[in-house]
Amino acid sequence: MAERNQCNSLRIGARELDALLDRIEDQHADQKNPVRGFVRWDFRVVRADLTLEHMTGSKVKIPVATRNISRGGISILHSAYVYPDAKCHIYTEFEDGRKLDMHGTVMRCTHIGGKVHEIGIKFDEEISTKELLGLDPMHEAYSLESIDPEHLHGTVLILSVADLDQQLLMKLLEDTSLTILIAGSSETAIERAKKGCELILADSVVDEAPASEILSDLRASGIDAPFLIMTSDASGDIRDEMRMAGASGLITKPFTQCKLLQALAEFLLGDGDTGPLYSTLTTDDSAYEILPKFLTNLSRMILTLEQGLRDSDCGVCLEVCRSLANSSTPLGFQPIGQIAVEAERALSKSHNVREAAADIRKLIISCRRIKAKPKAA
Repeated sequence: MAERNQCNSLRIGARELDALLDRIEDQHADQKNPVRGFVRWDFRVVRADLTLEHMTGSKVKIPVATRNISRGGISILHSAYVYPDAKCHIYTEFEDGRKLDMHGTVMRCTHIGGKVHEIGIKFDEEISTKELLGLDPMHEAYSLESIDPEHLHGTVLILSVADLDQQLLMKLLEDTSLTILIAGSSETAIERAKKGCELILADSVVDEAPASEILSDLRASGIDAPFLIMTSDASGDIRDEMRMAGASGLITKPFTQCKLLQALAEFLLGDGDTGPLYSTLTTDDSAYEILPKFLTNLSRMILTLEQGLRDSDCGVCLEVCRSLANSSTPLGFQPIGQIAVEAERALSKSHNVREAAADIRKLIISCRRIKAKPKAA
């Protein structure tokens, strides 16, 4: 992971930091991990700026190294002890435009050895690890670790032709607060999904039809619920095919109840994105009749923007950003319109996708929050 080439308080570089963290991981390998709400991801940054606020109101900025990160907080390494409950701010910026810029509170400080101390910081607000780390649900990279089944609410449509698989899924989800719908064909799935659902959980093949075709039929029918694939073939080709078809994520068979709940929660509880976003239009608004077409085209625009970001294609990214900037606000998605305007400005100013990458990623993440049903409907 690239970062600014500056020193931290431990006075070690990237190679020394990796060796130190590898030793720490090895020492804790046999220890049972505590039950955590969020998955911790490696986040090895040689230099981040930690600003500590003293009770007197004064502030001090310290260069620190980082160990790992989650939706709720970060672990850093420093050369001295820091008292718990201290208010703080952590900041680092990467060459591709990504930034970590969060306020938080020191929750713990542990002496590792020598001059090395590990500091645990809880963020004041959750972050999107998908946006910061580029986590890919198609590779089952999820942000929530421990899921209380009762916290899962909403309607989930299961698309599977095998009675045994349907019964197994119902059994695994019986402790949740979910409403479960069952469909054995794409036609039945469309019929039931039109009545409303928050997530579709589908086999990779249903009645000899691949999930990509079924997903296309669902989207053509105006159904934009997240589409999660269940498959025993998790090869790169399958992942790429499902990603290009617009699938939201993938879960590999056979899976445990824990893994299933984790996958569902990622889409039902979100990833630090404050939940679904609905149009503010009502049926009386003149632009209301255009809304279905916008929602149908949205998945394609997101995929185009993701591809443009991967290819560093400024023209493609600029075209999509302008389209969203022009259409989102009139169609009742003012927050999306503002983010699209910011991304368009960043691209127009730099003509460089890399420099505007943070704004583009923010737009992609925000667009994925959009749901079809307007609040007023």
